[in-house]
Amino acid sequence: MILYLLVLPVGFLLAIWAIRKIRGSMAAAAAAAATAAAQAQSAAIASPAVPAQHPERRWTLSVAACALRTPHGSDAGTLLEQMQAHELRLELDPELTDSDGFPILAGRVAQIDPQAALDDFHAWRDRQPDHPETAATVVLDQEQYRTLALAADIARELGDRLTLHSALASYIDAPAHRKEEIPLPQLHLMPLLPGSWQAAQRLEAAQWLAGLVVQQGWPAEKITVVPAVGENAHPLLHLDRLIATSRTAQTPQPGPYLAMAIAAESNLGHGTVEHWQDQGRLLHGSRNVGQTPGEAAVGFILADAGQLVALSAEDTVQLHRASLGRRDKSADLPGRVDGDLLSTLAETALRDAGIDAARIGLLATDGDHRGSRTEETLKLGYALLPELDLGSQCIKVAADCGWAGAATVLTALALAHAKTAKDGQPSLVASNDDALERAAVILSKPVVEPEQSEQSTQAMAAATATA
Repeated sequence: MILYLLVLPVGFLLAIWAIRKIRGSMAAAAAAAATAAAQAQSAAIASPAVPAQHPERRWTLSVAACALRTPHGSDAGTLLEQMQAHELRLELDPELTDSDGFPILAGRVAQIDPQAALDDFHAWRDRQPDHPETAATVVLDQEQYRTLALAADIARELGDRLTLHSALASYIDAPAHRKEEIPLPQLHLMPLLPGSWQAAQRLEAAQWLAGLVVQQGWPAEKITVVPAVGENAHPLLHLDRLIATSRTAQTPQPGPYLAMAIAAESNLGHGTVEHWQDQGRLLHGSRNVGQTPGEAAVGFILADAGQLVALSAEDTVQLHRASLGRRDKSADLPGRVDGDLLSTLAETALRDAGIDAARIGLLATDGDHRGSRTEETLKLGYALLPELDLGSQCIKVAADCGWAGAATVLTALALAHAKTAKDGQPSLVASNDDALERAAVILSKPVVEPEQSEQSTQAMAAATATA
């Protein structure tokens, strides 16, 4: 009776309780596992994994020298200070008028001599062995001669700077069979001339500029003209190509590498003004959404660390890899401008350079006064550079100097170079003047440990002495 009436019922109840306890613990464990998985998935969505950076995106070249010609002078430091203080204004051009006969605003460089450039160019052309065939197909107008005059000034100035190379004198004095033993690098010359020119015109002008560098003292056999592939390619893409080809993935450091990039363009011609007005592109009269024509020329000598020492370059500034993209919608169309693309490109450029956005001391753009470009620049500043004073630490080159194609973009780069060389703060160059193309690039001072710097200096001094 005790077994059937007491022990078995109690045992049965204990069994039921134990089964329920085990099932409850299993359900709790399953719920905890599901919650942890959900939290992990939510965290992955909220913070997507940063893609691995390709080692080539960290490559750089150093700016060994820079030269420019603008409507407001050729000193980058002074020009930058005037832009930051908002002291520059474009004037009415005495030689250019619109269809109604009224003068227009334009950026004209007064310190050039187109006639001298024309005479020099024709004299060089007459000395070429294929002169009769070339002269029949390549014809330049007055506006193009102004472009050549600007480019020639830059080529001569930078060519003269190259004569300081420590190995140049030894190379020139060495007999022909010993020249290869002298460590004088090949100069890669890349002229960025207007894409509206014919291919034959750009080729002949590039060869003439190479001849001017030779006249300054650089050996002709040590110059390679690098064509700017793609008429509509962005100027910063061409400079990025120089960095990309300066070394290989198997070579940790470039060298020896030496390049010269020259951009020049003049839009001060009656044909250009008429064409711009027909397209609705010209700023004139009551139309306040157009562009102002201008002219400029800019040049850079880019080099590896060894060539910097050979050229006795000071205030070393590194040019990092450029980030480029294209808008889906033209910035000239009505409506508000989306600044996400430019901000993303700038963020990518900062990541590739390993630079914190808070360190940026200057935002240089090639944009002008148009509201769409200003709005896009402000969105970039507010999104990535909240500590930057956009009133004094942001410049717009086309607004103060007029539009000169690739030379406008490289003028912004030259001003950023002057800023970084002076105070050591990195600079961000953002290109948004074009209706669709966008680009961003960083310039910064190299960060070198004192011990590494001393070792590098000693090694280069030894190499130079050996040469």
